[in-house]
Amino acid sequence: MLDHETADWLEFDGTCEPALLARFIEDGRIGQNRMIVLRAMLDEESCVRLEARFDALIKAHGSKRGEDGFVRTQQIGATQFSHDGASYMREVAAQIDQVMDLFSVLDPEQVNGLFLDDMLEREFARRGKIYRRAQHLSGVANFATTRKWLNNGTMALHPHEDSAQLSSAARDGFEIATGAHTIAVNLCIADDVEGSETVLWNHCPNLDERRAMGLEESGYPYPRDYADQYDSVRVKIRRGDLYFMNASCLHGVENGTTNNRITAGRFLTCVDDKVLSWT
Repeated sequence: MLDHETADWLEFDGTCEPALLARFIEDGRIGQNRMIVLRAMLDEESCVRLEARFDALIKAHGSKRGEDGFVRTQQIGATQFSHDGASYMREVAAQIDQVMDLFSVLDPEQVNGLFLDDMLEREFARRGKIYRRAQHLSGVANFATTRKWLNNGTMALHPHEDSAQLSSAARDGFEIATGAHTIAVNLCIADDVEGSETVLWNHCPNLDERRAMGLEESGYPYPRDYADQYDSVRVKIRRGDLYFMNASCLHGVENGTTNNRITAGRFLTCVDDKVLSWT
């Protein structure tokens, strides 16, 4: 373990103890730390293959997220943002072919290990909990959504939080809606030469704050000057890094010199005796 415990984030060379990671997912923090970075979890060659396949699929088919007035990205895979459970599951089914195509450049064992699923499934079973992808009606949540963050003005991704969108899930009883907090899990596939900088503010907006800003269901974007009144940490994320972050807190991504940051990600939340993932 490296020496960043006092800076509100933890960093490890490679993986960490399963119990520590499970506790972070359950509680949304370890002490004052609201982010865990696992360096170089995916090798350079595999990252390069994924990046090349991503670029080829975008060139051939375009982005699966158009100009929606929120975030400019190139994207492969469905997201639950602004969707209830049923419409999200339909999007997952419509886009599964390209998600599978993207990750087909890796061995099946590698794909299964990208987000430490086997390790977390065993650890949560030991803790009496079920770890699985979220379900709704006959659908199962997307494995991962992969994005290249483009220039969105002053930031590639403005200050936001990812608990507000659970209001959309509540419309038709999608099981993630009652989650206590949201953990984002992201694998960095490509970045800028100097690394891509994630900013995490030490504040989790409540429902009253969201409503006052008209962000009850989107959680995006909070004004930068609003976010900057809270303490923050800035973490350089590089190719191959896997990081877990309390996404109920305000967070964002700074612009880079080339905005070449590509991440594959998903969310986790705890509901009763289950730990559920979705995108």
